Amino acid sequence: MSAYAPMLAALIALLAGLAVGKAWERYKLRDGTWIDRRRTRESPHYILGLNFLVANQIDLAIDELGKAAGLDANALEVHMILGNLYREKGQVGKAITVHQQLLQRPNLSRLEHAHVLLCLGLDYKRGGFVDRALEAFNEVLRLDPKNEYALVNLEKLQEEQHQWSEAYDTRQRLSKLADADEGPQNQAILAFLENEIGLEAMRRTDYSEAVRHFQSAINLDPRAIPAYLNLGDVRVAQNNDKEADAIWQQLVDVAPDRAYLAFDRLEALAVRTGSPERFTRLCKRLIDENAQDWRARLALSRHLAASGRPRDALDLLFAALVQNPHALGIHQAIWRALGQLRHEPELVDRYSELTRHAIFYLDPHICVRCRYRSTELLWQCPHCHDWNTFVEERIAPAQDTTEVEV
Repeated sequence: MSAYAPMLAALIALLAGLAVGKAWERYKLRDGTWIDRRRTRESPHYILGLNFLVANQIDLAIDELGKAAGLDANALEVHMILGNLYREKGQVGKAITVHQQLLQRPNLSRLEHAHVLLCLGLDYKRGGFVDRALEAFNEVLRLDPKNEYALVNLEKLQEEQHQWSEAYDTRQRLSKLADADEGPQNQAILAFLENEIGLEAMRRTDYSEAVRHFQSAINLDPRAIPAYLNLGDVRVAQNNDKEADAIWQQLVDVAPDRAYLAFDRLEALAVRTGSPERFTRLCKRLIDENAQDWRARLALSRHLAASGRPRDALDLLFAALVQNPHALGIHQAIWRALGQLRHEPELVDRYSELTRHAIFYLDPHICVRCRYRSTELLWQCPHCHDWNTFVEERIAPAQDTTEVEV
């Protein structure tokens, strides 16, 4: 029994601490007078306001919480919530006024001051007052250096302003505060920021600096796809085709699902260096490794059609169509090939049979965080501003695989 004594003592101490804390929360000195803080929180207006807030009925929540705030003008948390609700309603001016008035209170603790400043920074951000928002978030971090929410919002503002180096420094500060399981995500975001810094150097034609940042991005995250693409582009600009080819081939090996992003570059390089068969072998290897890779078939078909082999191209396109019958790019390529073959009736009939239930679309991509849709693959969502959240949306999987032989 003695082995459990320390644990029992700790539990009793914890319960005692909670009891004292609750008593202090209920009764708090204000101007030398003990007051009952429970009055506001047990108010039906406060409870109703929270219920409406959970139900996303903002107008009703504002009405009830406004009445609850009237019971205690010094109920800081209620006024903070009200200000935040005004911001969500788009009444940014009113939200700013509420939070600025809270900052005028003489007895705010350091942490309370930081919380109100954070709300004010969000007001400024929503209203488009970027400089004021940056100032507010930086002041929050001076008061509370480990405030992760302030760091996240500061980073997003810096990204929106294309202050990539500052955003990188802010993300590094976040990484030091994050749990171990968040490490890979932070590394990936740092890699994307390194890539953006590299792009700035590339636009200045500072190629050595660009290479350093692109390589750093790849070291941080081996699946930093844009860094491979851009690093290869720099090598081409430096007339180093061999190294560019090696970099893009590395992309294909590391992320075969994103290999199609390098197809145009690899094909142009293969043709320019007099070895177009290298691109053909690459596409065939990807198809062998993944029978559902319709993009490799589409790329190879275009290559063959450009080489005067429309019939071989069409066979590949029909096989791609089985895997993704809705991709508009495949249909456009098929009609170009059929045109080259003067619309042979047998081939047109085969195409009609394969597309009987198809719905055409232009390769849509969707953000898995906020459901924003785009016709192209984006590395940062323009709506929620998260990194690397886009996936290709497939309307329906292929049901007939009899055509997949090429």
